[in-house]
Amino acid sequence: MIDYLNPADLGDFSPQGLSSGTATDVFVYAAGLAIDPETMARRPEAESIADETRICLENVARILADAGLTLRDVVKTTCYLQDEAYRFEFLDAYKGAFGEGPYPARSTFVLGIASNLRVQIEAVAVRPDAG
Repeated sequence: MIDYLNPADLGDFSPQGLSSGTATDVFVYAAGLAIDPETMARRPEAESIADETRICLENVARILADAGLTLRDVVKTTCYLQDEAYRFEFLDAYKGAFGEGPYPARSTFVLGIASNLRVQIEAVAVRPDAG
């Protein structure tokens, strides 16, 4: 069974061929972006790297909520930054979202990201009642 998770309050990205998340009986995959689906540009409230990181993780949390999960169920994130100079502000905001830990495994890459985005976060969560 595969469920596609597209919370209406995050916007409809289907015209761009995107799904915000996918849930199986074991794993839930979620992508967090601070992107406006109308303009396909960074949302105005994502002024700082910390703001953008917070919005990305709030979106991930919102997608996970549709599957009955929280950030505490995340076991792995892949994070993309547009510039290495963002790493300290990003890390402070990232750790703030997960609290005192434990923290999921994380890979962070510096590379070009679509539109004028500076941060993108992908998360993998595991259903606690799986297997």
